[in-house]
Amino acid sequence: MSNSIEEIEDDEVQEDDALAQLQARIAESLSELSTATDAPSGVQPCSPFAPSEVTFDADAWMSRLADVQGWLHFEDDLQTTDTETFLTNVVSSLGFDSPKAGTESGATGLRLSEAALERLTERAEFAVRLQQEFLTDIDAEGSSRASATAAWAEAWIAEEDNAEAVVPEPVTAKADVWHIFQLTKKKLNLAPSYQRGDVWRTGDRQALIESILRGIPLPSIILLRTGGTTPHDVVDGKQRLTAILRFVGQHPVALAKVVEADAMHPDAGLRSLFETDYPKFRRAWKRYVGEPLTTKLEDDFYFPFKLRSDTNGGLVGPDLEPLRGRYFTEIRENTIHVADQEVTVEELFEGAPDYKVPVIEYTKASQRQIHEVFKLYNKQGMHLNAEEIRNAVYHDIELTRAILVAAGDASPRASIADVAPSLADVDGTLELGKNLADYGFGEARYRRTKVLGWVVAVLVNDTHGKLLPSTARHTDLLLSQVQSDASHPLRDGARIADLFGLIAKSADLHASHDELWPDKFRGDGKSSKWQDLQLVGSLVGITIAAAGAPDDIEDRIEASADVIRLAANDEWTRPEKTQTRTQWDYIARIVEDIVEKLDVDITAASEAIRTRFGSSGVESLLGSKLPPKDE
Repeated sequence: MSNSIEEIEDDEVQEDDALAQLQARIAESLSELSTATDAPSGVQPCSPFAPSEVTFDADAWMSRLADVQGWLHFEDDLQTTDTETFLTNVVSSLGFDSPKAGTESGATGLRLSEAALERLTERAEFAVRLQQEFLTDIDAEGSSRASATAAWAEAWIAEEDNAEAVVPEPVTAKADVWHIFQLTKKKLNLAPSYQRGDVWRTGDRQALIESILRGIPLPSIILLRTGGTTPHDVVDGKQRLTAILRFVGQHPVALAKVVEADAMHPDAGLRSLFETDYPKFRRAWKRYVGEPLTTKLEDDFYFPFKLRSDTNGGLVGPDLEPLRGRYFTEIRENTIHVADQEVTVEELFEGAPDYKVPVIEYTKASQRQIHEVFKLYNKQGMHLNAEEIRNAVYHDIELTRAILVAAGDASPRASIADVAPSLADVDGTLELGKNLADYGFGEARYRRTKVLGWVVAVLVNDTHGKLLPSTARHTDLLLSQVQSDASHPLRDGARIADLFGLIAKSADLHASHDELWPDKFRGDGKSSKWQDLQLVGSLVGITIAAAGAPDDIEDRIEASADVIRLAANDEWTRPEKTQTRTQWDYIARIVEDIVEKLDVDITAASEAIRTRFGSSGVESLLGSKLPPKDE
């Protein structure tokens, strides 16, 4: 029976809706790709455009796609000479065997098919993800354009190598929570063909065990039941499982090695000592086997490791401190509190306490699907970058939220009064975020927040004459101090408002006197994005001067514009090496030079900052360069 007219019309409407959704997703992704302020080597930047400019009822979308094609990593350049040639190039780049397979005739002529639009959508969204990772990489300390470009290109190669058809048969899985002993006693294949090697260092393993001892929940372990009595494949969580197995002395490689050594030296009692007293086992091994157990050998044999002995491991308090620097066999009977329950360390790892580990177990999957599952879990999401972690860890203090708001990175759906009430009435708060955007720091992954947090920390974080930590650690140190001290001056809303009012005013002065800053401060001179060291140094310099001479700072800038411009162009050369020390030295040089050329007493400016905000970072930044205080 033929379909009714109404059914046909409904089908056409649904088809149009599906195409419109795909086109909207493509438009959003292409627009986001266009806004990048930096790019890998060989990728040509373009002027940013809005999603509304990517129109599919005309040829405008083609020129926009061509503008950002470098980010999409097409094998060949898209030819824009005519529509048919362009579409042929696109469908070929998307992996279709022939143009006919990726195009169809529409009301306005030849167009991409729904299947081609789906592939383009997936590729554009993946390109956005890699773009964000590239921008994070290039901003990381010690990174370079070459290394960030290489990582970006390798990610594309890996993605294209993995572009396989999905096996259509269903996959069956179940989610559960297991006691740790259920994982350590189960037969597991820790090294399926698709798994990477053991990449965790001893410190990583120690940190994981310390987390368990503190009751911190672990992410899901993902297993695949491969059938019959064969061991479960470990899809995700290999490093975590390896650490646990090694700590409790249950790694299969270690057990096999001990059985072998015990058979060769039956009088040494090696197997018994391995299970009950690992330190004695180590001494017995040296005596009977004839070689000391070095760290390298213990790693090769997957033998146990001990916990960290310093205070950085998180083992604090009367229950956990006695565990420091110990092996599992030495602390079995120690009682600790985990998940609101008093248990021994042995019960935690070998019993049935309340603490459990989430496990996703795939119970029906072909070998091909096993690889699909592995790739899926390794593709999903992005690791949090340092700024995202910092925002989460210190989000309970208003200073962190104020930085987020002032940088323009807070959710647009939240009001300033709800997120950082101290900034609700501060003039220039919104303009500060806009200025950072104009400097070329986009919205991706809190990049503006990173720069503004850096500026705040340089201004007020007093490290008491010690060598400054890394630039990222410098911000963490300030936020940690504010978080841990309820009486810290920057817990006070009025001081926070005053601080951001000063920075907003200084940023406005900095931006309005664009003639001071040479083109070389902006990336390679071809883009509008400022380099971070130059921006932080010059903005902090203006801010310190504004704190020291608030009444006539505008006049001082106008009077000294020529000498500042000359110094910026001829003397403030960015160091080739970007180690921590050279970064701080470069920032300090710019700051000191700006304040001096504005004829502001830097010691008095530092004292003004200390009086207003409770501390000053000027002495820490300039160190011995700062003139001595008058007694």
